[in-house]
Amino acid sequence: MIKSIVYESKCGHTLKYAEMLSKKLNIPFYSSEEVNRKLENGEKIIYLGWVCAGKIKGINKIQNRYTVICYGAVGAYPYSDKYLNELKTANHINTPLFYLRGGIDYSKLGNFSKLLVQMVGKTMKDTDEKTQIMFKQGYDFVVEENLENMIQYIQTNSSNI
Repeated sequence: MIKSIVYESKCGHTLKYAEMLSKKLNIPFYSSEEVNRKLENGEKIIYLGWVCAGKIKGINKIQNRYTVICYGAVGAYPYSDKYLNELKTANHINTPLFYLRGGIDYSKLGNFSKLLVQMVGKTMKDTDEKTQIMFKQGYDFVVEENLENMIQYIQTNSSNI
């Protein structure tokens, strides 16, 4: 039985997904900072973390302590199978990984991070209008529909988990 959804969030997009998933599955959610006071080692969890430079943040804090049933990587880029596979490889993930599009909230970034994200945005070619807006002024892509594949996987496999 899955005991919790554990998340690490920078701008709040991952937290929103954790809240939505918690409601849908009726499972509590905890930040990566508080989970050690709430769960025992080895407990089964779902992990959601934000992506920065191809790394899922906070993953090292939980990978060896809990049994991760599946991962959710929350990032600004549009979904692609290629990007999902790159994330799996870069983060050494052998269990299911789902990509959840988050966004950018410049009000929650420090000056260096803002400049870095804006520079990355300028290098993006062939992106849709919303992605261009996101890199210029910020944008939130978080919607419940983005969780559908993850929820389906969890519900379909709940007897085996």
